[in-house]
Amino acid sequence: MIVEWFTLWIGQKAVGFLVKTIISEEFFKDLVKDYAKDFFKNIFNNAVTAPFKQEPLQKAVVMALTEFLQAMQQQLKVRCKLPEGEIQNYAEDIKIFIRDKSVKEILGQAFDIKCDSLDFKTLADSWKRLQLAPLPPKFNWQTITEQYLIQVQDILSDSEELRYILELQNLSSIDKTLKEKADIPKDFNLPQYLETIRERYGNLKLDSLETTSREHPVNLWQMFIYPAKCAASLSGFRTA
Repeated sequence: MIVEWFTLWIGQKAVGFLVKTIISEEFFKDLVKDYAKDFFKNIFNNAVTAPFKQEPLQKAVVMALTEFLQAMQQQLKVRCKLPEGEIQNYAEDIKIFIRDKSVKEILGQAFDIKCDSLDFKTLADSWKRLQLAPLPPKFNWQTITEQYLIQVQDILSDSEELRYILELQNLSSIDKTLKEKADIPKDFNLPQYLETIRERYGNLKLDSLETTSREHPVNLWQMFIYPAKCAASLSGFRTA
């Protein structure tokens, strides 16, 4: 269960009271419903994530929001020099803020490997739009988003499950391009094809396979580990 996982994971980190207050049992109930769906709306499409359990995405949301809340608390404490009591007064407003659909979508964009900045101005406008308590004059949304983006990219680099889902996302795009430019049946599903290959032959000793082909010069082990990188080599692929 993700709640038990969070208890173990958070025990290894030194987190502030905002994390402990906001990422609660109530939050996990919302997460199971549809939080992750909105969070990754512009990153992963449903067709790609459907074959997977939602747990990897839910864990990613929790880890990302933990980093975001940590960044907000540090901003209020260090830059704005607010005492803990005054920071606690923002807890309920922050709960409302991170549940806003547009905010979730912006925070989720940090999982795009091509992302190099987040729309901090829209975050600032969203805080005002939601009519939340005014933030201190020194509060800097840009600093928070920069710090948050670095932490999320680190989470992404450490998660094999998320990287694989991203690979399939890339394959979906490649698949569409190939069908438009090559003589490949419209119902051929490249991501599904490679996933089937992975499942069927995943336990083979890959060093015993013939790794090259005159017709399709692709190292077969790459299809199991880096499918998106070799997909372009399948542009000449023909189904039977």
